[in-house]
Amino acid sequence: METVAVFINGTEEAAASLEFGAHEAALRKATLRLIAAWDVPASILSGGVAGQEVYDEFRETAEALLAEAVAKVAELEPEVVCETRLVRGQPGPVFLEESRDATLIVAARKRQAGIKELVLGSISRHILNHAERPVVVIPILPR
Repeated sequence: METVAVFINGTEEAAASLEFGAHEAALRKATLRLIAAWDVPASILSGGVAGQEVYDEFRETAEALLAEAVAKVAELEPEVVCETRLVRGQPGPVFLEESRDATLIVAARKRQAGIKELVLGSISRHILNHAERPVVVIPILPR
């Protein structure tokens, strides 16, 4: 069975990727794999040791984003089956590892204007530089 992989992080870019990915999964009759990475930022840890509640908060935030994404897919393409992956780690490497067997990887370019519009976001750039599968990059046009 085919799988379309989409990274979920609560950004406008991730929302555009989700919408495209849901439609593409419906067309292909593929499973839609929603991937979220979470970790406690080093800036928080630099002040000392973080308690378990800090780790729980970051993990729960990512879990909530995945739940919202599944609900959005059900609204957009009710017949699409979603699977979710919640992994602790940095977004680029986590997304690549969790999408390794996907048929198609969907990423999005940050909304920028002028010369900056030629620049990809760090996650999309990481995916394009390292992915071993086809990648679709969704442009987010300046408003």
